[in-house]
Amino acid sequence: MVTYWEMALDVLLPRACAHCREDLSRASGPLCRACAGALPPPPEPACVRCAGRRGGPSPFCADCAGRRFACRLIRAACVHRGPAASLVHAFKFRGSKPAAKAAGRFMAAALTLRPELSGFDALAAVPIHPRRERERGYNQAELIARELAAATGLPLLDAVERSRAAAPSWRLGRLARRAELAGAFAPRAGAPALVAGKRVLIIDDVSATGTTFEECAAALRTAGAVDAAGYCFARAGNFV
Repeated sequence: MVTYWEMALDVLLPRACAHCREDLSRASGPLCRACAGALPPPPEPACVRCAGRRGGPSPFCADCAGRRFACRLIRAACVHRGPAASLVHAFKFRGSKPAAKAAGRFMAAALTLRPELSGFDALAAVPIHPRRERERGYNQAELIARELAAATGLPLLDAVERSRAAAPSWRLGRLARRAELAGAFAPRAGAPALVAGKRVLIIDDVSATGTTFEECAAALRTAGAVDAAGYCFARAGNFV
């Protein structure tokens, strides 16, 4: 039931959809119903490993074919364009925690469509550098992961740390990302006791090349994890 106070807030402090800017009620999420229903799905046909776009008869994209990875597979809930890109912009650059939580809830709902992501023992959010977290006020991947943890009942482990800062990855190409992020993540003290023998699903907001997932997975495997995969809200860059 909408209270008079909420009605007053809607008049004094109107809210708008993060994408189309349509007016929203106080009880609505960061996207209007139409935009929330229009989040673009991942591309098809997709690489069986990274779920990125592929061409030709091979089940793998050109980047995944013939290589072994610490991050066994990567999946995304949607593509980084349209309403999805606007939602990401809201929690990454406009300080909207509700937008990050909404992304997490969408990922939780989409998880049922991805049986290959079942059977994991725990979740781990991609960490950001402490300086970046102080500037933003939160780690958006952690907010997303909390929603998934609540929906799935899986524990959220604090097992990986960002050991050094790096340039914003969206400015870099594939090879530059790999060079910039090499060794940027490490197991936290006590991580082996948390992840040894476990299958861990790594959670992030956006993936462009899969490099962040790969580096985090390598850190988890160093700590004793037997399997690692990545699940993000939106796929960007060369994958789309």
